[in-house]
Amino acid sequence: MNRLFIKPDWNVSNNVKIIVTTKEFYNMKNFNLSYCNSSYEKTKNNRDYIQNSFLPSKPNFVRQIHGKKIITLEGNKFNSYTADGLITKEKNKVIAILTADCIPIVISSICGNMICILHVGRKGAEYNIINNAFNILNKYKYEFEAWIGPAISKKYYSVDNHVKNLFLNIDSKYSAFFNSNKKDLFNMDLIGIASLQLMENNIKHISYSNLCTVKNNIDFYSHRYSSDVERFGTFVWFE
Repeated sequence: MNRLFIKPDWNVSNNVKIIVTTKEFYNMKNFNLSYCNSSYEKTKNNRDYIQNSFLPSKPNFVRQIHGKKIITLEGNKFNSYTADGLITKEKNKVIAILTADCIPIVISSICGNMICILHVGRKGAEYNIINNAFNILNKYKYEFEAWIGPAISKKYYSVDNHVKNLFLNIDSKYSAFFNSNKKDLFNMDLIGIASLQLMENNIKHISYSNLCTVKNNIDFYSHRYSSDVERFGTFVWFE
């Protein structure tokens, strides 16, 4: 994967730009963007490189905690750095999340004047961070579409009965996203659950990267595959 700008199959204005980094990003090896358990200097150099080379402004990151909190960025006001989603209506304001199997989801108004980025892992799906995002987005009366980025696919995501029951206790409809496998565990379709939650928020069109972080572990960090502490980034802004 050597393309710089992601071009989802959606109806959103072309002024919305998405970049997803990889392990080897523009000939820079081990292009990790997370400070956790990593060399501060190397990570800072990587962040500086993408900012100075490809982005229109300094990217806004948050401390992700697998929750459902969303921050709306207005001007230079940043009331909290702990969240799992960001929203902005400001031109050239870059919002970003870091992942390594969890789903990066970009939501945009079709006109391209409002964007949202979400970090959706198992806990985020359980807490339905997507619905929480739309509690904010729907105040603006736009029509939205979504793009689901590289994440773990159901073939490689095994969970136990406890995790399955957490979802079934929320709603029995989630049983469709857990299939028994040979190890007395269940293959969990995290992308399927996120897609359902998007559709329940009136998203009629979802575009997919169709890239599994485990299957494509040469390109992407994967915590499940190799206990990676490194993370790749998904960045979005509109011009």
